[in-house]
Amino acid sequence: MKFKMFALGMIFFFFSPSLIFAKQELMLSKEQLFDSGPALDFGHSRSDCSALYYVDLNENIPDMRRDFRNYFCEGMYTLTLDGPPGTTVTLFGGFFFGKERGFLILKKKDDQKVWLLHLEEFPDAQWFTSEATSKSGAYEAYYYPAPNFRRNVSSVKWGQWWKDANPVESDVEVK
Repeated sequence: MKFKMFALGMIFFFFSPSLIFAKQELMLSKEQLFDSGPALDFGHSRSDCSALYYVDLNENIPDMRRDFRNYFCEGMYTLTLDGPPGTTVTLFGGFFFGKERGFLILKKKDDQKVWLLHLEEFPDAQWFTSEATSKSGAYEAYYYPAPNFRRNVSSVKWGQWWKDANPVESDVEVK
């Protein structure tokens, strides 16, 4: 009986933290482009330019060049976002949260993982709501367009950084 209790205790000890403390994170996936000719020569070949980049909740990344070895590879980003309803993250096309090269805000609306394959397929400069599907959870998105945004994600910021309903018109400097 003591052995069974010990075994159950050990199972609970090792598996419950992953259930209770589910990681809230953003996973960016950079996929090489097949229609773009040879990869940029920054020490990467075409075959090693697909990569994953994880960002933990509340870990703001002002400059992805610092930590993401495949930043300079030619490719486009897709993403998954984990976390509870209300989790909010912004992807910026500019370094140090610069809005001038476009940005995409995502707000989770349920407990399901959000999965986006196309970062630019949203209405320009307005809020968009997507209901949950079998492939992705429900979310709200705000996209401020810029040429090739899906290829130029350069910084990541968690939480709400804007004051007004329209983030473009908000006079807040993102820090």
